[in-house]
Amino acid sequence: MTSHFRKVVLVVIDGLRPDAITPERMPVLTDMVSRGWRAPRAVTVRPSVTVAALTSLASGVAPATHGLTEARLLHLPRMRHLRPLPAELRRLGVETTVITPTLPGAARWMAGALLRLGGVTRLVADASAPATLFDTAVRRIDGNRGRELVVVYANDADLAGHAWGWMSEAYLQAARAVDRALARILPFISDPETLVIATADHGGGGVLDNDHDHPHPVNDGIPLALMGGRIAPGVGSGDEPVRLLDIPPTVLHGFGGTAPGSYDGRVIHEAFATELVSA
Repeated sequence: MTSHFRKVVLVVIDGLRPDAITPERMPVLTDMVSRGWRAPRAVTVRPSVTVAALTSLASGVAPATHGLTEARLLHLPRMRHLRPLPAELRRLGVETTVITPTLPGAARWMAGALLRLGGVTRLVADASAPATLFDTAVRRIDGNRGRELVVVYANDADLAGHAWGWMSEAYLQAARAVDRALARILPFISDPETLVIATADHGGGGVLDNDHDHPHPVNDGIPLALMGGRIAPGVGSGDEPVRLLDIPPTVLHGFGGTAPGSYDGRVIHEAFATELVSA
């Protein structure tokens, strides 16, 4: 029986297909996952688009409830009636920092509006390369001894997939660049006070080589792994896939909270070596 985590690091690699993670293509992530727990099969939300998936991660509910399936402000007021993950964490005294690549003006404005409504403490959107993203994350984690969720969002693979096609050489080069940058957070996966979760918002190339929004197992399938000093290494079992929607309840559980009844996911209890209790 152990106390809860001080840090949770959520790494979202936009558009990363599970079959891109091999020792040859992504050796760092392969090594990280081998030392943690991974879902044998994991799925995103429908539709399998970035804004829907990221809003579900932030709100704990499916797109049918939050309504944000495209980058428009039409359904933004719905967020006021939800219980976003960062707001729930704030009640526990936990800050939330989101680290993204540099966003253009309109996208940054919308992201900022969403994050403010959701209770995010800070948005850092001034990186130009995966290495910079993860360097920023390490400085944030090392520089703040308080309890904090740090979200790192890397979109290089998704950009390459749309431009050149999923599993193209350009896509795999982008995935390798993210993989090299992940080496910066390797020390945290042996820290008993830190939980690292790695996932993607969607796959891609299931119907069209350079898209991901059609219903298809390759578009819906995502990697999902938990790593840390108190995670039970191995591969999950069971017939039902783990879902992207299971991440918000699991993050809350890691900090000692309980997911609201409105959340659509469950805690991934089987990933923990021992159950977590209050210190």
